[in-house]
Amino acid sequence: MRALFLIFGLLSHPIVQAGEFPGGHEALVAVTTDWIANDQSLHRDLIEVTPPDRRIPIANCQSNLAIRFPFINNQKTVEVVCENPSWKRYLRVKIERQQFAWVFTQNLIQGTQVYQDHIVYQPIDGVRPLEPLGEAEILGRVVRENVSVGDVVTSDLLGEEIAIYIPTRRYEAGEVIRLEELSIERQTQDASSKPITLWPEQTVIARTQLTPGNPIQANDIEIAERILIAKTMIVNGQVITENLVETKLEAITSYGPQALTRVEEIIGLEATRTIRAGQRLNVSDFVAADLVRKNETVRLVIKRGALEITVETIAMENGKIGEQVLLKNPDSGKQIRGIVIGRHEARGL
Repeated sequence: MRALFLIFGLLSHPIVQAGEFPGGHEALVAVTTDWIANDQSLHRDLIEVTPPDRRIPIANCQSNLAIRFPFINNQKTVEVVCENPSWKRYLRVKIERQQFAWVFTQNLIQGTQVYQDHIVYQPIDGVRPLEPLGEAEILGRVVRENVSVGDVVTSDLLGEEIAIYIPTRRYEAGEVIRLEELSIERQTQDASSKPITLWPEQTVIARTQLTPGNPIQANDIEIAERILIAKTMIVNGQVITENLVETKLEAITSYGPQALTRVEEIIGLEATRTIRAGQRLNVSDFVAADLVRKNETVRLVIKRGALEITVETIAMENGKIGEQVLLKNPDSGKQIRGIVIGRHEARGL
């Protein structure tokens, strides 16, 4: 029987994405989370996937990604494989098996408006609803049929009364809209319009000019995010430091999935092209830098229990973060291998 499980584990190699994978840490975590959710019949918010080291770029993939749990009876590690170009990554996974949802705390008759004391977020038995509702999607709505204590709150149990958001002043296109500046009213859904009924948690900007008193429609706004741009010219081959980049607020529809959003993603990486000041920074603009280079002096740290020894060595080859490199003690001539941990730094094996 154990042999049968082993064979099944080895053969299990489900394809999760057709077409090209764009690359990047966020995209890798997203497709991996989607695969686990589908494979385990879980919701995405019960799954936590830890991305690989931010200093190691995740390349795009021109073939289908293959994802699986590579180890028998172990769902703490997921293997992601790309065939073209060939690369493989192992990601740590944490799955929360306890199911939570909003449930009613008392019996309510049809037509009752839902308030804070009518619901509670707690563990539930069985499978969580396919579209779990957030608290903001529930409060103020009307139950469309009688409900009992302990019933899970689902969209089909709630009426069509919705919250609409109305600007109290004029907004120009591109201007940030803050929820606290809006007037919120509740009304029955009008089929002829598509107003925003749940305000996004992200930064929101006006897509077009907005006038006070008119409900904000779905196509009136855009989600914006701060992306990285070059603060000054970055030359080809330059190792990135924090002072070389800054952020700029842009609508997410104006840039592709490879745009970089966090400084820590590229610190220590090397530019693959010359980038002018003000240009957007993309995943494809950087590769892992050789933090240790041949013939350079490398500080080697060797630990033996509580004892720590530091030796100045000479690199015999180039090495990126996490790679092994051959080092030479210039005094004794002895060669030793170390693992690159930073610029001009390595630790003993």
